[in-house]
Amino acid sequence: MAGLPINIIATAALVVGIILTPLFCWCVREDGDAWITNAVVSTIAFRFWAYLLGAVVFANIHDGNLAVTLVATFTVICGLVSPAAKRPKLAARQEVAPPKEGPRLVEAFG
Repeated sequence: MAGLPINIIATAALVVGIILTPLFCWCVREDGDAWITNAVVSTIAFRFWAYLLGAVVFANIHDGNLAVTLVATFTVICGLVSPAAKRPKLAARQEVAPPKEGPRLVEAFG
């Protein structure tokens, strides 16, 4: 491919993907999101995902059983990550979802 070994191109593609992952998390963030934590976890997960899919970069060291074990373990560990997300301002939350008019559920059946 263009006079370059496929391993160099595959490594460059992996590096570009790793660099673009936090940039994507930053682009799709919303107020109150813990986007930095999401970006860090996503960037680490990208490597495991690429290994699991058998990316050319990992062709010499790829082991399917190890890949599944790593992804499963990483998924469980990610469940332990609990970022302290910033909440949107009270006025912004009230504009999005104003209180409903009418009787409350407790009053309707009481």
